[in-house]
Amino acid sequence: MKQVLLLFFLFFQTYNLSAQQKPLFDVSLHKSANADSTLAEVQQLILSNYYYDGITKSDLTWAAIEGILRHISPPESPELATLWTDEEYEKIVNSLKGIRVTMGFNSSFNANDGSLTVTSLIEDSQAEKNLAVSDRILRIDNQTLKGKSIDEINQLLDGELGQSSTLKVVRDISVFEVTLTRDSLKIDNLIVTRIPAYKAALVELKKITLGQADELKVELAQLENEGVKNIILDLRNNTGGVLNEGVNIARLFMKKNDIVLRTQSRANSITNYVSDVDQFYDLNLVVLINENTASAAEIIAGALQDHKRALLVGKKTYGKGVIETTFTLKNDYRLKFITSAMYSPKGVSWQSKGLLPDYYIDQSQANYNEVVNLAINDRVRNDLHLSTALKLLTE
Repeated sequence: MKQVLLLFFLFFQTYNLSAQQKPLFDVSLHKSANADSTLAEVQQLILSNYYYDGITKSDLTWAAIEGILRHISPPESPELATLWTDEEYEKIVNSLKGIRVTMGFNSSFNANDGSLTVTSLIEDSQAEKNLAVSDRILRIDNQTLKGKSIDEINQLLDGELGQSSTLKVVRDISVFEVTLTRDSLKIDNLIVTRIPAYKAALVELKKITLGQADELKVELAQLENEGVKNIILDLRNNTGGVLNEGVNIARLFMKKNDIVLRTQSRANSITNYVSDVDQFYDLNLVVLINENTASAAEIIAGALQDHKRALLVGKKTYGKGVIETTFTLKNDYRLKFITSAMYSPKGVSWQSKGLLPDYYIDQSQANYNEVVNLAINDRVRNDLHLSTALKLLTE
């Protein structure tokens, strides 16, 4: 049974290609020995001679599966093809719905001193009552964070619903401990802030989640009624999400029959996702991007840039230009791997290359973390991306 994460119907046209499809990265090993017999021999030698006798043939088979999935993923994103248990998959689906099991705060990691800095607090969470933006977290459950990788940090932050963790926190000159219980919380991934002095609005998309295009449509209609002419679409640190929502968000700003996205699959055909809206929002538009803007967020930025509907301001994007499909296995595990490549309306792949901004702004992640929660007038003065966008929109 195949289960696909690409939800919602998309209006599209399909064309067959005669040219040979080329992979976006090398997936061949070009080794001459018989692979099946070599695998069996390698497994047997390990089982007979490995220094630890607790390893099993099942362990080696699962390791081989993990190796296969790493190999068919882009070198810079070895986790792109993956295998999920039922519980792990449920977390992914909830994330796409904007729901997350969390202690209630977002943070950035400073590897130099091994601390997390709280960058925002989730409404109605325990963290909102006990932490403050800019608090520094030095330990989680008495484990020091210094020397740990991002994955190890995330493992400490993640947990099961109802599970508690104790944090050692530094605030100014105070040091204290806080115990927080993980809860299932709805994350606000669409934030709209008016900037009256510029007849503008900052529209921040933190992640592309289910139903977001409809939410944004309501917000845009309200802004238009208020006389707002200038929109700054902030996709910084947006790592993507639901592909079809990204396409539908781009459509809100594009003319009918404009191509939003091209994809190519193993069938050697290209599918053009086309805007089918009768009336689009003809607002002045600037899109903010950085090195963490990826996937469905890149669909939006690439489509608006190619059709000259928006200027891109910031740094080159991450460069995830592939689509994965999720399949349900007989044991109820979910298997995800690349099934299509994505191309901008002009037919250009951004995989591993990213999208180039029209105006380059080199803002560090640390600076972004400092300004993202400021009041809007202070943010206009201190957020170089935002102030540049406003100049482009109003001059």
